[in-house]
Amino acid sequence: MPGIGPKRAMALEARGIATVGDLIFHLPVRYQDWRERSSAKDLRAGNIVVVEGELGKISERPMRGSRWRRLASGWLDVDGRKIRVVWFNLPAYMRGYLPGGERVLVRGRVAAYADGGIEIVQPELHRLSDGEPKGIRPVYRLPSIVGQRLFAGLIMRALAEAGDSIGGAMPDELRAEVPTIRDALTYLHDPPPDADFDALWNGESRGHRALAFDELFAFELALSIERMRSARRVGIALDGSQSLGAKMIEQLSFNLTGSQARAIEEIGADLARPNQMNRMLMGDVGSGKTLVAFWAMLRAIECGHQAAMMAPTELLAEQHWRGFARICGRLGVRHALLTGSVTGAARNQVLRGLASGEIGAVFGTHALIQERVRIRGLALGVIDEQHRFGVFDRAKMKALGPKANLLMMTATPIPRSLAMSLFANLDVSFLDEMPAGRTPIATEIYAEQDIERVHDSLRAEIGAGGRAYYVVPFIEGDEDEAKSVSATAARLKKGALRGARIGTMHGRMSAAEKDHAMREFRDGAIDVLVCTTVVEVGIDVPEATIIVIVAAERYGLAQLHQLRGRVGRGEKASRCCIVGSSDADDVALERLATMRECTTGAAVAEADLRLRGPGDLLGARQTGALPLKFVHLIRDHRTIERARKLADEWIARDPSLASRESEGARAAVRKMLALGFSLGDVG
Repeated sequence: MPGIGPKRAMALEARGIATVGDLIFHLPVRYQDWRERSSAKDLRAGNIVVVEGELGKISERPMRGSRWRRLASGWLDVDGRKIRVVWFNLPAYMRGYLPGGERVLVRGRVAAYADGGIEIVQPELHRLSDGEPKGIRPVYRLPSIVGQRLFAGLIMRALAEAGDSIGGAMPDELRAEVPTIRDALTYLHDPPPDADFDALWNGESRGHRALAFDELFAFELALSIERMRSARRVGIALDGSQSLGAKMIEQLSFNLTGSQARAIEEIGADLARPNQMNRMLMGDVGSGKTLVAFWAMLRAIECGHQAAMMAPTELLAEQHWRGFARICGRLGVRHALLTGSVTGAARNQVLRGLASGEIGAVFGTHALIQERVRIRGLALGVIDEQHRFGVFDRAKMKALGPKANLLMMTATPIPRSLAMSLFANLDVSFLDEMPAGRTPIATEIYAEQDIERVHDSLRAEIGAGGRAYYVVPFIEGDEDEAKSVSATAARLKKGALRGARIGTMHGRMSAAEKDHAMREFRDGAIDVLVCTTVVEVGIDVPEATIIVIVAAERYGLAQLHQLRGRVGRGEKASRCCIVGSSDADDVALERLATMRECTTGAAVAEADLRLRGPGDLLGARQTGALPLKFVHLIRDHRTIERARKLADEWIARDPSLASRESEGARAAVRKMLALGFSLGDVG
């Protein structure tokens, strides 16, 4: 397309925009309203305004301390009143464009200036000699080398030339009053002058609703197809002796929670049927999911079969293996560990034991689904932190035992009602109670300028024998070096935590390096682990009593809750220090403050989805995560129900989506499957 050369094409592709389809479905992140103009007497500090006036001469100069950043300033005559306009770090596309001496519209935030005056900071300009601007102007999230006007022009050209080929999932006869996808996109990219600005801003316009409904229709179709597949799958019925599971529960030094007992009953009923179980076990960090999974594994073993549990990291797989030995070691079940670190004769011995059926329970990582692994009588596969695995990994797990039952576990906070709607292709068990004796975690909110108070708390915890996680957003070489793992670790060693043993961990390290760092922290060789969010998967370090999360506004509440769950796993009181950046806005800080009140995963999930919208439900987009781009999961709950009803009716009418009317639906479902659709689709 005109205006897109190799550099811009590469920058756009890095944002996921490589085709005309990507282009037109890249929606505005916000909108600007240029329709109402303010007079000079109505200007108040803090307001965003549009004013008309004559722009005087603009002067530019390099900013002090940075020759690449330019400061530009001048005066705007509005009804005879001089108002200063200023740009800190003038955008490159505006250099040489500023039209001194012309009549212009200026849009920007009003700020107080010296001597009681006011100024408009970082304003956008529109020359009135070019005619009136669009009343509502879309704003896109773009690479810096792609201008807003260029991008908007590309979209309008693409809609004009390719618009007739844009189809939706929903058959025309079901669409009724719902706008077509082309009409919805045109509305969102080029809102009419009378559009409801608040609805556009909040993602509630007719265009937004049309895209969400079409997407949900495709999603619910895929769920319907998966439900029909599941109903036809023959499984291994585990309806024999129940002695091992009963003995495990008898030997526990504590009582099961009510929700654990319910989950065991639900899973047991599933396993006794001749159809494959496809169940999700959802529970907060520390709610006892692993114990329920051990019971299910014993159920398979006491019926003469085998069970396997797959975890995303070696350390977590080893933790489960050790936990099984501690809880079930006296039951006479032979169990083994199979990870990348198990090599040579030890690995061969495990492989022989699995192939012969002598090993009843195996715990491992991706190593379980390697080519040489054969499990003679697999009747149950358990996948922990299942969203860390792609759909094909889960399919390979089931391929180890084609009739095996599947139990997936996740600590990702998702509201119960939402889970029941979205994961209708799965049976879901919820652990919504915490075991007795869990120490509550104190959550404290800090501004960045108060970081020394946080460091005082760190020193106190370490001095008392505790250990600390220190989470920062960046790895060395990223956009903010000061908040990178390496720079933060070096700064703490020289300053606030001088004398403490400090280690590092981040996502660019190899699996072996991350495993080594985590082992050192677990075993007490280091006191403080400076890391990125790679620590959010559930490793137990009972001695960890404090976690510090820097630039916390960058994360969703669900992810913050996962990180908070790294502490509070021992008998000592623990704390989570959430630190907001100095440039975080009031909305972001208010969102962080809700973490004090939201102490359970369910409360966090409701708040996160209410405040952030869908974003990506699981934090960072991964293969196997929900492929929903336009749906606001809390606000659109009625739309979810309506879309499911229509999808069920349509699939009953055209089960294979083979008709001409189902062409769009067929393409949309295929696209969802290509994205690694759904948390439960392993078929």
